[in-house]
Amino acid sequence: MKKTMFSMLAVITILFASCAGSKNTTGNKDSDFTEITGKRWQLVELAGKPVAEKINGKMPTLDFMNDGSRFSANGGCNMLGGEFLFGGLGKITFKTGMSTMMACENMEIETGLKDVFAKTNSYILSGDELTLAQGRKAPLAKFRAINASNELVGTWELDYIDSKGASFDSLYPEKKPTLIFEAGSNKVHGNGGCNNFNSTVEIHGRNINFGPVASTRMACPGEGEPLFFQSLDKVNVQSVNGDNLTLIVGDIAIMRFKKVK
Repeated sequence: MKKTMFSMLAVITILFASCAGSKNTTGNKDSDFTEITGKRWQLVELAGKPVAEKINGKMPTLDFMNDGSRFSANGGCNMLGGEFLFGGLGKITFKTGMSTMMACENMEIETGLKDVFAKTNSYILSGDELTLAQGRKAPLAKFRAINASNELVGTWELDYIDSKGASFDSLYPEKKPTLIFEAGSNKVHGNGGCNNFNSTVEIHGRNINFGPVASTRMACPGEGEPLFFQSLDKVNVQSVNGDNLTLIVGDIAIMRFKKVK
């Protein structure tokens, strides 16, 4: 189980890092660019047919990273990633990179989404709706912007942290750290594995930043709690995939949580 989880995190890291060395080659950064990037888009229509809110228990989504050159997506099964080139004036193209390789019951939406990325060369942005197309042909896919903050609401329990060799169980032998996001609030609280804490959080699409942590002051054995708080301070990207929350520093996935409430 743990081996599978670590493998998935490694692939996610590769997906984010695969384009890290590339230069930002986007075109005119007009108002559309600002509205499209840094957001999560839910796939609602594919080849003219409506798409269910969840496929294989996951919401099919598309995310444009704020660096202006990378995207990540899923069709309800695997994580997809690559580069996008925004040309302005209704022009956009995609270049897919690596993906995870899970087999799921319904692969039709994922296969169709890959085809969309291969064919798309234009877009239409209308309010919270983004349409991808090939020239003036019928739309290939339609997406609706979703509020990333709403996806985070709830209680999340840590099940992986980049610990540079120390085992997870030795870091948190009695209690796993938690994060609790409240609806409509810029505050976050939880437990670091020993002490309760409070902090603030700023969320802009996929970008996330935690403020200084204020915690109780019980003496705690080990280095697990300091590592957790130090890691929170570094995080700048978040990714929700079903009941899993991954917190990322640049291109590296350093923490993963499971939604428990």
